[in-house]
Amino acid sequence: MNFDNLIKARKILGPLWQEACLKGRCWGPKRPRNPYSASNITLAVKDELVSISQQPDGSLLVNEFIKTSGTKLGTRIKKLFKKERLNISN
Repeated sequence: MNFDNLIKARKILGPLWQEACLKGRCWGPKRPRNPYSASNITLAVKDELVSISQQPDGSLLVNEFIKTSGTKLGTRIKKLFKKERLNISN
């Protein structure tokens, strides 16, 4: 797949990239129904996080998240850490 639009998006996001407290380019497994498939851009500013990926047709998918707690995934991860006696910060 040609990632020209995602590369262009990363350049456009330059000022936000500098502002972000968490940022990165990530690669997820290539699966048709995976919204984070292949390459994506991840940015977090304060309590908000956005993940941008490119669809097969070249369009960009923007997934938005806000900081929360008490999620099922977070609970599962904390349980695994406690089992292995890793300290978890509050």
